Amino acid sequence: MSERVRNLLSVAVLIVGGLVIAVVVLTAPSDADRVEHLGQIIKCPVCQGESIGDSPADMARDMMGLVEQRVAEGFSDEAIIDELLSSYTGAVLLDPPASGATLLLWLLPGMALLSGAGVIWWWQRNPGEEIAVPTAGQARSGGRMLVGGLILAGSLGLIVVVAGFFLQDRAGPNSGVANLGVENLDEVSNETMEAVIAANINHPQINGMRLALAERYYLAGDYQAAFPHYLSVAESANATDLESVSALVRLGWMAWDGNQATEAALGMFDQALEIAPESTTALYLKGQVLWCGSSDPEAATELFSEILESDELPDDTRRLIEADLAAASQGLACA
Repeated sequence: MSERVRNLLSVAVLIVGGLVIAVVVLTAPSDADRVEHLGQIIKCPVCQGESIGDSPADMARDMMGLVEQRVAEGFSDEAIIDELLSSYTGAVLLDPPASGATLLLWLLPGMALLSGAGVIWWWQRNPGEEIAVPTAGQARSGGRMLVGGLILAGSLGLIVVVAGFFLQDRAGPNSGVANLGVENLDEVSNETMEAVIAANINHPQINGMRLALAERYYLAGDYQAAFPHYLSVAESANATDLESVSALVRLGWMAWDGNQATEAALGMFDQALEIAPESTTALYLKGQVLWCGSSDPEAATELFSEILESDELPDDTRRLIEADLAAASQGLACA
């Protein structure tokens, strides 16, 4: 092999090697870069064509918060994407935007191929001494093809290396089914909780989130929004006894307070008491409905007296029930 061919091979190796080093340096994303990138490639489920990184919607802010949390915890990009797409109905993967490190992903294959083609063109314009064999013309052509092939192979290898920085392994314990382990639901909007629930209807841990959301609606006086969540928990085969009792008690009181449906309310309280006979809340609210709805102060008095036998009642609760017991015992109308 002639000195010129060796020199050209060295140049080709240096070009490809330099590009590889540049890619490694330029495409090694920081946590902030990863958060920004993920925010740009996930569509906001409640927005018109906006990414979660660009949208001011509460759901988008919640999703970005989850992205930041998962990146800090060391989750892979693909695991985070899987979780978002699984947990938020309507979230889809957008095409990667041509900017920042992603812009390099789009441009680098062409840059690498152009670099290889440029070296070949330069060599053809500056022919020199070739491999010393009798068929010099064929040797020149073969030498050029060898160099060109090596450069193009190096370029393809570079493309594979670059793609590896953007395509992470989807396997592992953090991929697949969405993780519902939200540490603090107080920081999650109603809108986001609704989306997570809709995407995980049959998840065994969804009842806790349903109850938390239903309680928000209940305390806000929005019985219509709270009702389907309480009912789903009450009918769920995965609900714990505590979850079932909580849902039944709320359903019973909403039936009475919202619609004056005395029999339906008493039925709900009785179901709750079958599961947890010692439930103070179920006993007290049943007493209230018997007193106020069924005009049966004697039955209410018995329930109030039963509750007051407990030594674990908070002082405020005890004073409230004692006042109701006194009023019911005197045959007074309920407050």
